[in-house]
Amino acid sequence: MSPRPPSFEYDPFSYEIHEDPYPTYTRLREEAPAYYNEKRDFWALSRFEDVWAAFADWQTFSSAGGVSLEDTAAISPDMVITMDPPRQTKIRGLVARALTPRRVARLEPKVREIVTCHVDRLAEVGQADLITDLGQLLPMEVIAAFVGVPEEDHTQIRTWTEEMLHREPGSSDVPEAGVKAFLALDDYFRRDLGRRRENPGDDLVSGLLDAEIDGERLSDGEIVGFLFLLALAGAETTTKLIGNMAVNLSRFPDQRAKLLADESLMPSAVEEALRFDTSTQLMCRTLTRDVEMHGCTMPAGKKVALIIAAGNHDPREFERAEVFDIERKIQRILSFGHGSHFCVGASLARLETRVTFEELHRRLPGYEVDRGACVRVHNTNVRGFSSIPIRW
Repeated sequence: MSPRPPSFEYDPFSYEIHEDPYPTYTRLREEAPAYYNEKRDFWALSRFEDVWAAFADWQTFSSAGGVSLEDTAAISPDMVITMDPPRQTKIRGLVARALTPRRVARLEPKVREIVTCHVDRLAEVGQADLITDLGQLLPMEVIAAFVGVPEEDHTQIRTWTEEMLHREPGSSDVPEAGVKAFLALDDYFRRDLGRRRENPGDDLVSGLLDAEIDGERLSDGEIVGFLFLLALAGAETTTKLIGNMAVNLSRFPDQRAKLLADESLMPSAVEEALRFDTSTQLMCRTLTRDVEMHGCTMPAGKKVALIIAAGNHDPREFERAEVFDIERKIQRILSFGHGSHFCVGASLARLETRVTFEELHRRLPGYEVDRGACVRVHNTNVRGFSSIPIRW
């Protein structure tokens, strides 16, 4: 059955959508839960249960065709998130050993030390950019500790990842600057692998170089793909989560006041920040067979956008879904995916965000966000800011 054309358009490449996608997400859930965009030739699912089930059904909703709606052929490293089981399961298992919740919990003193160092530096100034002066630095420094990236290279890697994420208005192509940044970062990682082979250390990358799956070593492309995943998904989405949480605490001062009064609410506040304005808005899948949903047939071979942020606002799953409530009891959330591709870095992202706001609220409780001066990142998958001025 052909889809009934809706009375509105959902275009994830639109800058207008990037500014505030949530009214459109409401219309998708209620008017077109199986939505087809003819112009860009993709389908979209927006209800919580549909997205949850699609993440779990990798046999039908395959990751092998890529996880973005964009034409990323020019910047397509061999990442584990673009594989399906069984290979994906085995590679993911190697990485997951380093990021178990227990091992991540042991990192808290180091994470707090990094955050405290930056907040101490900022406390004497009176103003800062939450993203460039803290939000970008923390995840990169933590990840660098895992993989052994020299401190003098951190800024350059952050610059490359930002350039890879930026998109021009309405375009599905990666800008030339993004392609150049990908090639530069790819070259950096590959040259680094050569150095690690000659001088292996006690770090995750050296461990992956030595690891085997069924007697077979990981290829350089698979290891480089993992490093890209750390830089893009691990660092950038955590940076954006920290920024989004700060902006929403500013938008809802009653919730911020609760959090300042009771630090024990911090874990649930982080979870609500993940739900209310998640940094990963959607993930794509490619259909391996025809699928009937909501009176429509989504044909095999078509791309499907699983709109995480729309599902996280579904009133069928969350009461008062449009309300930012740091005391909300959340049983399930889509922000880190579900099933075989559940994000192995979820515990680390939660830890980094929690510690960041604990230290900010202890040391700079009166900080104010200049929301009018914030600069938004424009990308179909990632929602957040490249600059958030704050003062105290």
